[in-house]
Amino acid sequence: MSDIVTKSSESVFDRVVRRIAPVWPLDGFVAVNPYWGFVDQAFPEAAAQLQSSVGERMIMDRRWYADQIRNGRPVMPDILKAAESLGLGADEEEWRDYLREIPEPAMRLPTLSELMDRRGHASISQYVLEQISRFLAAYYDRGQSLWQLPRNEGEGLFATWRHYTLSDRSLSPMGLKAIRPILLELPVDATAARLWAQQHLRLPKAAEEDYFLVLLKSIGGWASWCRYLLWQAELQGKGNEDLADLLAIRLVWEALLRQTARRRTLERWQLQLQDWTLTDKSASLEDARRGEVLLRASEIAFRRQVVANIRQRRLSGRKSAACSPRVQAIFCIDVRSEIYRRHLESAMPSLETIGFGGFFGLMMDYRRQGDRAYRPQLPVFLGPKVHVEEHGPETVIQRRVRRLRRSTEWKQFKLSAASCFSFVEAAGLSYVGRLLADTLGWHRPSVPPDEAGFTAADRLKLSYALPDSLSIDDRLDIAEFSLKGFGLNQGGVAPIVLLVGHGSSTTNNPHRTGLDCGACAGQTGEVNARVAANLLNDTRVREGLIDRGWDLDDRTCFLPALHDTTTDRVEILAGLDDPRLDARSLAELNQALEQATNLTRLERIARLKPDLTDPDAIARDMIFRGRDWSQLRPEWALAGNAAFIAAPRWRTREMNLAGRAFLHDYDAAKDPGFGLLTVIMTAPLMVANWIALQYYGSTVDNQRQGCGNKVLHNVVGGTIGVLEGNGGDLRIGLSEQSLRDSNGGLQHEPLRLSAFIEAPAQAIDRIIADHEILRRLVDNRWLNILRISEDGAVQERQAADRWVWI
Repeated sequence: MSDIVTKSSESVFDRVVRRIAPVWPLDGFVAVNPYWGFVDQAFPEAAAQLQSSVGERMIMDRRWYADQIRNGRPVMPDILKAAESLGLGADEEEWRDYLREIPEPAMRLPTLSELMDRRGHASISQYVLEQISRFLAAYYDRGQSLWQLPRNEGEGLFATWRHYTLSDRSLSPMGLKAIRPILLELPVDATAARLWAQQHLRLPKAAEEDYFLVLLKSIGGWASWCRYLLWQAELQGKGNEDLADLLAIRLVWEALLRQTARRRTLERWQLQLQDWTLTDKSASLEDARRGEVLLRASEIAFRRQVVANIRQRRLSGRKSAACSPRVQAIFCIDVRSEIYRRHLESAMPSLETIGFGGFFGLMMDYRRQGDRAYRPQLPVFLGPKVHVEEHGPETVIQRRVRRLRRSTEWKQFKLSAASCFSFVEAAGLSYVGRLLADTLGWHRPSVPPDEAGFTAADRLKLSYALPDSLSIDDRLDIAEFSLKGFGLNQGGVAPIVLLVGHGSSTTNNPHRTGLDCGACAGQTGEVNARVAANLLNDTRVREGLIDRGWDLDDRTCFLPALHDTTTDRVEILAGLDDPRLDARSLAELNQALEQATNLTRLERIARLKPDLTDPDAIARDMIFRGRDWSQLRPEWALAGNAAFIAAPRWRTREMNLAGRAFLHDYDAAKDPGFGLLTVIMTAPLMVANWIALQYYGSTVDNQRQGCGNKVLHNVVGGTIGVLEGNGGDLRIGLSEQSLRDSNGGLQHEPLRLSAFIEAPAQAIDRIIADHEILRRLVDNRWLNILRISEDGAVQERQAADRWVWI
């Protein structure tokens, strides 16, 4: 019988661990779907569970929707239409009454540590959080701390925490000295300790899983970090027990407190547990279902204008796309590229832009000279297939190493206890110039890791290419995959093809990489653009492609470029001295890039500084934002994202989507087996879904799914993440300043992603059915799928094989 109980407990334990979504470190910060562990549930079911157990809000308050309705979006017919489609009543008066009611807070599951908090005394629950967080910050430190946590080889997270806590002198002032002898007798093995804790807590079976979830969510930022470590291990076919150990730590803390809690506190805790268990949860589910109706109504209102624009482009767009372009520019599907692409095409009508994932189809990771590990340069849920290394003269590499070593030694000297006073006395005045220059924005933005230690002249001597060991056939396969993804497999390739990666320029911004390319695992797209250009310009590869039937002119030149999304300047990185380039076309391209930069800045400044209208002043402001160390909003990044469109560019070329849509070029006529569509729906669409839901979660509940006030952030562990203030849990998600303007108004409308795909319904259905994660996202309503027909009409997928015209 005990074996059955243990196995049952293990399955519950593992299920709770899998509910946690990962968070990536600051040097490769990417947007993550914070509800990744709940996609096996329908959207309202997950919302009801999180609200009633953790107290986490997953849908905006109905009063917020009431304000939106008063402003005319959505309108009551949208709500009634959404209610009908979701199987709820469509009585207008009932909905008006619902919107007028003040919602009652749901009863959430209480923890023992919270009930031990007493007014006028130090908070026990806060102490437990701080104690675990301090330990984890030391345990996972990546070089920030000058003193390392002593660790025994072979001991895991739980065993190390046990040793740490036994020597923790802060227990006595908190009145918790009595737990030390109990902890001393506790098993060192995490599984055995967890079972001990479960036996002593004696949780009701009906509340056990939710209680585990509440405990793990109470230290949810660090739980997400441990989930990231598990994610990375599983990508390599390995395992990692740190997240399970963290839940064991939190359970043991709760059991230890039970041994020392006062009788009245225990009785109150057990009574509240029983009340929670017996409470009818159907009311929470009903409220979540009504909340989803309001959310869906907002999505219907947003899609209305998109659908209207698609219908207007039925024939005119196809005719205008008939002429051959002189330049083709491939941009990342990032919503910020939509604005720039639109203005670039207006500045140079003979130019065609193409949307594709910013990794340019290269399944690669990358290592700088001197680094020990490779870093991914592709979507985080894909595994790299080829290693790329930085190459340069040995003298250049050695100079970089010496500069970085001096910088590290200087930083350690500044921070060391022995020099803290002498440093201020000796160097204090010399820092006045630096502080003044930083304040006035005279310095360049923070140097990205790839540029650190190099001068501008040094960087010109570096090269990035696929490894020499890669066969010509493998190179041709990679090149073909990229060209097909760009949609260049039918129709000619332009004489100039620009591969435009993107990155940002900011300073004093721990989340800087979160403004870079999500398709490149939180790095800029520069390396991918350079490698792709080198590959496609390679003489042997070009000859092999022609042998395989590709129509490539000898004069065609692929040029790598980088779009700075803070300043909206596009810089061509290499290849300008190529003799094949037509000087007149290149001059026209440079002029168009400059014009597109100015037009994009004019459009973007309306959200950042509406009163600024002079083009020169706008340019200065954009550049200064990237250099200003006090700037809270260097750019709005992907705030406002709401749609994903996979269709031929002529369909959207003259459509103003206001920087709210991910644009991926796709032509079903060029994809007879729908292999490319499969890649689009299982990689770029997934990246866009993660981005949309991270912005969504950070907006609806910033306390639990966002990272709070950026002004108060302090980096922890070197590159692990940030704390808000000087303690507490690791913060995840987006800051308030990334979502709201200085007046508190939202710059991001919380919507689920609406994906418009121009392809046959049967092909879309088959791809969804064949990929379990995608099927869960779509069938459980975490992602909306719509289809564009050849004549511009639009259908929405409301169930498997059930499409409804809208």
